[in-house]
Amino acid sequence: MAKIVVDFQLSHGEEKITEGNIVIVNIYPSKPNLHEQVKKLIAEQFNCPAGIISIKQIKMNA
Repeated sequence: MAKIVVDFQLSHGEEKITEGNIVIVNIYPSKPNLHEQVKKLIAEQFNCPAGIISIKQIKMNA
């Protein structure tokens, strides 16, 4: 398990974009669907559809 920092953006509307970052702990970064797994977690956290989330960067944090 690992701790990762994710930079992401939410596109909600024609010109409305929210950028942010989130720390996720207890995640398995070796899974092949890491981006989808992270999008699902962010969507649950912000109560929004995963389709509006763009992952900009995922960083491992020791």
